[in-house]
Amino acid sequence: MVMTTPVLDDLHRARDRGVAMDLDLDLIAPARARAMVRELLAPLSEMVVIDAIQVFDELAANARRHGLAPRRARVSLRADRQLLRIEVDDTGPGVPHLRTPDRTGGRGMILIDRLATAWAHTRYHGHKTVWAEIAVDRYRHPG
Repeated sequence: MVMTTPVLDDLHRARDRGVAMDLDLDLIAPARARAMVRELLAPLSEMVVIDAIQVFDELAANARRHGLAPRRARVSLRADRQLLRIEVDDTGPGVPHLRTPDRTGGRGMILIDRLATAWAHTRYHGHKTVWAEIAVDRYRHPG
């Protein structure tokens, strides 16, 4: 099954304006995916990269745990380097939501909610995209 969404068009435009990466989460090991995201974002501040890796990892882990293949992830940084967007697609029926953590989980979306500037999901025919955005200048202090 091939997933096509308007988000992919945004990814192609992002490549022209900033930096972007598209990963097949069913073919790449989680550690390798994290390393690739870290390399892509290396020019950013260390705290932004740490937050982005955590958000990416939680979204990808949720897709692996709760979603169904095919699973893809996209990471894009606007050309002005002010907004980082992480998107993960899967074909599972569930939708992300905050819940009270227990022994089975529930911490991932809380972490995403705390680290991301915004997050949501969009349902398409046959799949969904869960996305999170991080403001790159969030750790800059005046002066």
